[in-house]
Amino acid sequence: MTEPLDPSICRLRLRRALREARIARGFSQKDVAEAQDWSVSKLLRIEGGAVGVSTTDLRALLELYQLRDPDLVGQLTKWAQAARRSPLSVYRDVLSAEFLTYLNYEGSAAVLRQWEPLLVPGLLQTEGYARAIIDAFAPEESSERIIERQIEARMSRQEILRQPDAPEMFFIVDESVLRRQVGRSDTMTKQLEYLRDQAERPHISIQILPFSAGAHRNMRTPFVILDFKETNVEDLLFLENPRGDLLDRDDGEELALYLASFWDLESRALATLETASTIDAIISDLG
Repeated sequence: MTEPLDPSICRLRLRRALREARIARGFSQKDVAEAQDWSVSKLLRIEGGAVGVSTTDLRALLELYQLRDPDLVGQLTKWAQAARRSPLSVYRDVLSAEFLTYLNYEGSAAVLRQWEPLLVPGLLQTEGYARAIIDAFAPEESSERIIERQIEARMSRQEILRQPDAPEMFFIVDESVLRRQVGRSDTMTKQLEYLRDQAERPHISIQILPFSAGAHRNMRTPFVILDFKETNVEDLLFLENPRGDLLDRDDGEELALYLASFWDLESRALATLETASTIDAIISDLG
């Protein structure tokens, strides 16, 4: 086997290997949890990629699954050790485990496809826009420190836009996203100008779904689909709901449904060549 260096790819491969090993032995998740004296939720988090797995826990699982080949055990151990390294883990104090897991995968993707009906996608937000959104969403008891940390995390996330091997990114946003004023007028103007500039980058495509497209089935459902260049690594679907659901090819029918929805939205959206002129017209309307 060739060891992937990327922590998120290691985690993807490890979670798949552990799940397949359990199924091959005919164990349910409840069976494994009882045998290890764990809660079922612990195994769910490990197999779902929401947490890393310690070397001790990994060895216990491999013994239960009767996986004793030294080369295989060594490879899985290396994956587990690499998977626990994450550059964004410093923000675990202000990001949910589910969203942090998604962000780790996002940074390893080859292709990103995102539909957003409500907000400018986080990867494309200016600091001023991000601050206005985070302030609006923050519970009343949130401290200034927490808000600042969340803004810092969002800006750090955008480092992938500037990497030489940045993924291809295809964004479709509803026209209402661009017309809803978030923050002050100058905040929104700067955000729109930033979007226009980002749309000119060779690896970023931004399309606008106009009001004239009418009603459609994804009006209320933002989602992201991540593709990876590595072989035998499943595509991932992230549903931006309160739970932050993260689904892979084991949920193949649902993933295929959302991919078909993205193609449908793409066919209804304005061509990428119209993005700049549409944004300029909206900026003009703002005065």
